[in-house]
Amino acid sequence: MKPGFFSYFVPAAALLFMTACTGTLKSGDITLDTMKKLSGNHALVVACPGKKPLVYEQSGIKPLYEHLKTGDFRDCYVYDKVTGKASALILVYGGASGLYTKILSKEAIPVLEKHKIRYEAVQTVDYILNNNGTDKCPMEQAVQNIKESSEAYSVLKDKFIDHEFHF
Repeated sequence: MKPGFFSYFVPAAALLFMTACTGTLKSGDITLDTMKKLSGNHALVVACPGKKPLVYEQSGIKPLYEHLKTGDFRDCYVYDKVTGKASALILVYGGASGLYTKILSKEAIPVLEKHKIRYEAVQTVDYILNNNGTDKCPMEQAVQNIKESSEAYSVLKDKFIDHEFHF
């Protein structure tokens, strides 16, 4: 075997998997393991039965709203790079079935469990920090005392439109 064989083999294998998964996915093909493989370096990946996976590159909660403009998360599995309570409530609002995330806040876990959204996280943290790392994320602060996903959606949407937060 030549040195560097795996540097050629592994990307080729990943490319084959991605090519196979970029077509329409059947319901049984969408699992947390599928989401791990599709996650890559993306901010958000949404895999819904009968559709091609959708990839979003913007960070923060904004990609979740972008996806909701075109539909919902009903029966979909989602990869979200960082998931706090605000994101979890949006996933509940949209009807997601499963979540794979790199970072999950402890505040999001009860939301996911209450609504029976299967999840897996690489790392769990107490809460999501703001971009400066100096305080709790403003979206997390906005939903701190909210329990209903429709109320969270309304509050977060108002923040986007009225205050033009950039994430």
